[in-house]
Amino acid sequence: MVDQLFARQDGGGGPPPLPPPPPQAYLEENLAPKMLAVDGTLFALAMVCVLLRVYVRVVMLKTFGIDDWMMMLATVLSATIFGLFVTLTKNGVGHHAEYFMYVRPDLLTVFFQIAWWYAWIVVIAYSSIKISIAFFLLRLADHRRHWRFVLYGIIVILVLFTLGSVLSLILQCVPVSAAWDFALRPPIGTAKCYSISTFRNTGIFNSVFNLFTDLLLAILPVPMIWKLQTNVRTRISLCVILGLGLFACGTAVYKIPLQYNFFNEPDFSGKGAWYYIWQQIEMNVGIIAACLPTLKPLAAGFLGAVSALTSGERYGSRYAPNGHSRPYVSNGYLKQAERSGTQSYAMDDVKGSASRSAPESPYEEEYKENTVVYGANKRRASRGAESDESILPLHKGIMRTTEVQVS
Repeated sequence: MVDQLFARQDGGGGPPPLPPPPPQAYLEENLAPKMLAVDGTLFALAMVCVLLRVYVRVVMLKTFGIDDWMMMLATVLSATIFGLFVTLTKNGVGHHAEYFMYVRPDLLTVFFQIAWWYAWIVVIAYSSIKISIAFFLLRLADHRRHWRFVLYGIIVILVLFTLGSVLSLILQCVPVSAAWDFALRPPIGTAKCYSISTFRNTGIFNSVFNLFTDLLLAILPVPMIWKLQTNVRTRISLCVILGLGLFACGTAVYKIPLQYNFFNEPDFSGKGAWYYIWQQIEMNVGIIAACLPTLKPLAAGFLGAVSALTSGERYGSRYAPNGHSRPYVSNGYLKQAERSGTQSYAMDDVKGSASRSAPESPYEEEYKENTVVYGANKRRASRGAESDESILPLHKGIMRTTEVQVS
């Protein structure tokens, strides 16, 4: 049908006369509102998660790493892709393919031009999310050389794969403009382009690779976290949160058959356009899954503040008056230890004054001495060692621990 549409646009000899048009109601049917409702809702949720991540990193932890910058890049690309899809809906997407044939044949070139931009930008967005996750896992890897080697290897492979995929999509036709202007292709023009089978097989390979890396980055944290020096409940919760990337794997599995049949779908702009939605679902689910592990300090601070208010606990509170937790610097001490059955505080003597600025990274504090005070209160501390920012093993050094029992 696409070849017929472009031949009709070119005028001249052209194809045989078109068959009678379908009913007017069919031509006017528009699936775009349903598509935008699904796409817009998930996009908004992803943006909320990103904003909360920025708040935690910048305001609460005062550290912004390369994983956060990569997530910012993915967010900008996600917003760009959403904007491109909105533009597509204003240029015929959502209507059935016959809409381009009988109502607005002039929009077909615009449709394929926007789709060309969309195709390679979404590849960069996928890879940015994965690279962000890999750099986040490097925080947990600490100085364990084998994990760092694996993660850096994944990052390098993702970068090379992205470059190859983007170039293959940009240069699918020579000249490039033949990707959307079919008049430049044979038999009218002399442009050289991928065959439909080559283009489809390349896309399937890219999707399978993305599925494999999604699965790898969702499973890889489990053995890493299980060796951390923290309680079992914390390790299980972190594995579950970081394993949310499996949802992205599920969307990828559903999307691959849609992608394979996309070029066989006669209604490419109507029913077939749901493929674009599933691409964005996979992308936004990946953003949400990558951001949720970073929000644990915010959730712990909120729950701790609520607990303090409801219990009437005021003195010795581990939360600031504004409800924010003080996970790192508080009068020169770091509070991170927790002991089952008691309320405990690990007060680590930190080099420097209590008023000094927060460290560049929450993992770079130097420890000299650790004093743990156990009280008679049987309620467990709501934060302590359960923060994902304080679960890393301490660096090499000497620690003296003094336990004081308060009766």
